[in-house]
Amino acid sequence: MRHQKRVKKLNRTKSHREALFMNLANSLFYHESIKTTTTKAMELRKVAERLITLAKRKDLHSLRLAFSVLRDKAIVKKLFTEIGDRYTAINGGYTRVVKIGNRKGDNAPMAIIELTQKKEEKKEKEGKKPAKKAEKKSTGKAGKKAEEKTEKKEKKEKIEKKAEKKATATAEKKPAKKAKKAEEEVTEATET
Repeated sequence: MRHQKRVKKLNRTKSHREALFMNLANSLFYHESIKTTTTKAMELRKVAERLITLAKRKDLHSLRLAFSVLRDKAIVKKLFTEIGDRYTAINGGYTRVVKIGNRKGDNAPMAIIELTQKKEEKKEKEGKKPAKKAEKKSTGKAGKKAEEKTEKKEKKEKIEKKAEKKATATAEKKPAKKAKKAEEEVTEATET
């Protein structure tokens, strides 16, 4: 019998469970909000809150402990520089789990797990910058290709606009020049 065993096995071996929570925690700290099953979210909460507590300590030993769980240098850096700083004044309650109903396919109970304090600077920057620059944050090969295509389209549009301006400016100047020449000819003719 499993009396007083606090860990839910989730029908996985220990190594599989550790890998699962490593991936979920990496996604949570990268996106700051993820959607998963309710049971996984409740178990992930334990892992994530321990990691945030380590990030608040900001020493080498806690950094190595966090890396042993996450195994991703970029995420560990973000955890210790950005996320840990947000929670210095708070003791616990770093994440929230919001139940969102059942999944359509297998009727599994779903939930969103997110960090309680979102990054405020990001919202301010998005409000100031145009929407085009916010879209350029996609990653991967497909995202880079899409970015390149949009950049090329923007350059073409700029070039076309410049060409139209030049054409209209020259079109306006030509009749003005012809009118001046005609006036000069008229004045010359009247003088003679």
